[in-house]
Amino acid sequence: MNVFKTTTLTKPTADELHTLFQQTTWAADRTLGDIEAMIARLDVFVCIRQEGKLVGFARALTDGVYRAHLDDIVVDAQVRGAGLGRSLVDSLLKQLSRVEEVFLNAGEELVPFYSRSGFKLFEGRTMVLTRSQSSDA
Repeated sequence: MNVFKTTTLTKPTADELHTLFQQTTWAADRTLGDIEAMIARLDVFVCIRQEGKLVGFARALTDGVYRAHLDDIVVDAQVRGAGLGRSLVDSLLKQLSRVEEVFLNAGEELVPFYSRSGFKLFEGRTMVLTRSQSSDA
């Protein structure tokens, strides 16, 4: 039986989130220490568990009024297709219901998925400054 439990109150552990991130192309190289630091600062997040196992996670960065950015939306490969991705996004959007604009970055293949939640392609320019995680100094 697929009984899923959703929480916005109990944070995941670094170990279980690290295991879930291993299934992605964009977060597979994150370290336990960095994941622990991120978890310590989580304010807006959602976790989905099945029989105690973390099978879904998403978080948002926000000022709570004007802007928010959805990030790290991930569903365990074994339960994809069960609507958990939509549940994660819906939960974050509910928590951010008073925020003026909500942004996210998504691959082209995910545009239809996020469009169903009301997201539209943005005409502006997104810029990024990527800092190396290595200590080559």
